[in-house]
Formats: sequence, structure tokens, C-alpha cells
Amino acid sequence: MKTVQIPSTSYTLAADWYEGETTEQIVLVLIAWNSTKAKYQDITEHIVQNTGMSALVVEYIGFGESQVDVMQVRPAEHFLNVITAFDWLTEQYPTAEISVMGTSYGGYMATQLTKYRDFKNLVLRVPAIYVPKDFYALNKNINRHDERTYRQDVTMLDTHPLFARASSFKGSTLVIVHELDESIPTETTDKYIQTFQADTYLAKGFKHSFKLDAPEADKRAYKNAISDWLNNNNER
Repeated sequence: MKTVQIPSTSYTLAADWYEGETTEQIVLVLIAWNSTKAKYQDITEHIVQNTGMSALVVEYIGFGESQVDVMQVRPAEHFLNVITAFDWLTEQYPTAEISVMGTSYGGYMATQLTKYRDFKNLVLRVPAIYVPKDFYALNKNINRHDERTYRQDVTMLDTHPLFARASSFKGSTLVIVHELDESIPTETTDKYIQTFQADTYLAKGFKHSFKLDAPEADKRAYKNAISDWLNNNNER
């Protein structure tokens, strides 16, 4: 693994590059809210080792070691980071098939990406959803207490423009649901599954975060489910 710097507008994005057996199949990994790329090393290495794919884990502006205050950033700016990282990959590896894996907030960003870029596979780990207007709001002005209520409102979810746009995605999708998720209710994951006509994996006993203290066998089965699914779909 090596750290790379991806030029953006007035700053650079930090990302970790994991080179596998091939650079003809690459997975772009989009991290959860206020997380770091370092926290994705274990799952990314597992995917690289078990699929042969290469991987890029990108850190949004305001996360990790970034000197920018994330509360002064808009989700739309993070989406620009995602577009920038995706386009950097396609410039560096123009013949590669790209897959995208997003976790929680990263799943929300990955879903946004389906409207603007074409890619092969989409893995959504406990994907989040947000009130549409908040996409353009400063993070400091977003009411986080409204999120759970919104995510359980089936009527509101049905009218969310993100799902209307995502329905045109032509690739294959896997949605991973955590059985005891306290942040993303089943109404939200069910909507993602329905929209993408997705394959699913239920991680029994897991809360929203991927538990570091989970039994090794459970964590291994979870990571194998992602790797096996990618292997199966890359062969098509």
C-alpha cells in the first residue's frame, strides 16, 4: 500500500493505493462519515488479496489529517472529491473496469456517482440517506437529529431524487445490511435494495459500525461475502 496525492481544486486529496494482481479491475473505496482511510486497510487488503483487484481508498476533504474544518464543508463538495478520485483512476488506468464500494455516507456518495459516471459493480455497506436539501448545506447547519426520522419515512424515501436518478444504473449491486444497525433502518436499506434490484448480505449481530471486537469468523465471512460477490460479477 502507498499513499498518493490526487490534485483537486485548491487542495489535494489523500488516498491509499493498493496494487493487486491486476490494474484492469479496480475498486474505489468511499469511506463513512468522519472516518479515515486507515480504518479501511483490513477490509481493503482482504478484497485485494482475494480478488486480485487493485483498490483506491480516498479521504474526503476535512477527514483524517486534512487541515480543513469538515463542518465548513458541504456534502456536495465531498461528492466533487469522489468525482475527482474516480476521474483520476480512469486517467491513470484508462482500460480498467471500475467497481465502487461505499460505506454509510460513502454509500450515499457512491449512489450519487451512479448518475454521473459509468462503472461495473456497486457495493453499498449500510448505505445512508440524507434530506435532499442538506446535500448543499454546510455540515454545521445540518440537523443530524432529523436523519433517523427521515430514513424511516417510506413516503419521503419514495420521493428522494437520489433514488430516481439511481434507477438507471446498469451495473450489478450488492447491499450489505447490519442486523442491529442503530443508524440505518431497514426502510432505508430496503429502498436501496428495491431501487438497484440488488443482491443482499445480512451481517447478523452487527451494529452500524463494523465491529472490531466481532468474532474473527464473523468478520472473515463478511469480508468473504464481498470478495466472492466481486469475483462472481467480474467474471460476467
